[in-house]
Amino acid sequence: MEDVIDIIAYLLDHLDDEDDAEIEDQLRAVGYPEEGIQRALDWMDGFDLETGRETSGAALRSYHPLETRHLSVATRGQLQEWERLGVISSSIRERIIDRLLALEMDETDLETLDWVAFLVMANESGPEAYWMDQLLSADGHRILH
Repeated sequence: MEDVIDIIAYLLDHLDDEDDAEIEDQLRAVGYPEEGIQRALDWMDGFDLETGRETSGAALRSYHPLETRHLSVATRGQLQEWERLGVISSSIRERIIDRLLALEMDETDLETLDWVAFLVMANESGPEAYWMDQLLSADGHRILH
């Protein structure tokens, strides 16, 4: 799984609007495994999916057993806190959860949550990207716990 995360980070750092064939060639040239390349590209394609509708502010999010198995208590608590503070909306929360689960990690940590949340919000067309930028310091460490 670390290969997938490394590949996604590489994509974000080095590649702009190139086609998939060029991207795959560059990743192979760097030495990433074929399976990791495909999984990372599939993960990035998840941003193109339709977003869900907003739920009422009074709604309570209940987690499926699969989600509780893969999303740590700290991760779920941080998502709830961000939503309570108005930093993220319910639809953003669901996109973050979707992208975290798509990583297929045994259990997420707060560093991975921050990274995925930043990517999700950066792909949104609203003030959410600004908020996430304010939650992380210049060196990527958490400001708000």
